[in-house]
Amino acid sequence: MIRSFIAFDLENKESLQNIQNFQDRLKQNQSRLKPIKPENIHITVKFLGDIKESIIPQIYQILEKEINEKILRKEEYTYKIKHVGNFRNYGIIWVGLEGNIELMQSIKDTVEEKLNDRLNIKKDNRRNFKPHITIARLKKKRRDYSTFESFKNIFKENRNKEFGEFNIHKIVLKKSDLTPKGPIYSTYNGEEFI
Repeated sequence: MIRSFIAFDLENKESLQNIQNFQDRLKQNQSRLKPIKPENIHITVKFLGDIKESIIPQIYQILEKEINEKILRKEEYTYKIKHVGNFRNYGIIWVGLEGNIELMQSIKDTVEEKLNDRLNIKKDNRRNFKPHITIARLKKKRRDYSTFESFKNIFKENRNKEFGEFNIHKIVLKKSDLTPKGPIYSTYNGEEFI
């Protein structure tokens, strides 16, 4: 079994640097915070969980044919990385997106439908897909949600902060290897995870 998810990678170096600078500022304010490594920053479209290795090529083909070829290779879609927020219950700090969110919702819906129809992968029935980029988490062992109180001013000051832009041109299948130092993500290229 392979722990996996479907995502858009964030590849704009300037935007990644802006996010990293903000993570550094957050880290100064709170030692319990664990920033997401730049190479792990992405927008999750669907978390698959543990899947059989044998269906990976089929998932890849669905993503390539139904999303990348039919939608993303025909036009360039640009999104702004803007806003700072948090999911207190999950100990997550995120930045939001502005742009054609309806397209992302449509892509998510297509992925859900095709994976369910062809591979019987259960649909995520949450109606409102809220694309975001997780930039930091509270360490689980010491997760204290009152910690978010220490970020109130930073959140308020940066509510409308812009971190840059990025283009989506490809949806990818990723593997997540959990290690004591954090997850290691790799991307399936049609033959193997690299």
